[in-house]
Amino acid sequence: MLAQKTRYAIRAMQHLADRHGQGPIQLTEIAESQNIPGKFLTVILSELSRAGLIDSQRGKDGGYWLALAPQEISYGDLVRLVRGSVALVPCASRNAHETCKNCVPEAECRTRALMLQVRDATAELLDGIRLSDPIELAPPASDEAEPS
Repeated sequence: MLAQKTRYAIRAMQHLADRHGQGPIQLTEIAESQNIPGKFLTVILSELSRAGLIDSQRGKDGGYWLALAPQEISYGDLVRLVRGSVALVPCASRNAHETCKNCVPEAECRTRALMLQVRDATAELLDGIRLSDPIELAPPASDEAEPS
């Protein structure tokens, strides 16, 4: 599962993408509309700013805005930036590879082979969807049919 920090970063960036071109958006607006604790959001926005995805301005008329157009930012970019990888296990990560502890040798591990396929499919999907792309809402989990 994605960590809360990654989910907050995605929601904050979606909010900024929805308001792209409207000038600085105040932190309190983002925090309140996306239900993100303000102090945590400050840390997240600071990281996104250091990475060059957002810009900010201090002061009464200050706030945050996307440094790039929404079509230039993929969800894969965001996940990798905040999480470090789209891989579900460390041995399947391209950028943060670690040999799993208490496992069989990587060359013999079918779980790793499976997770490499999952990583590649996940990366392809996330890299193909941009902040500018519409995302169709899904019904809440309680409304979904039970798997048989």
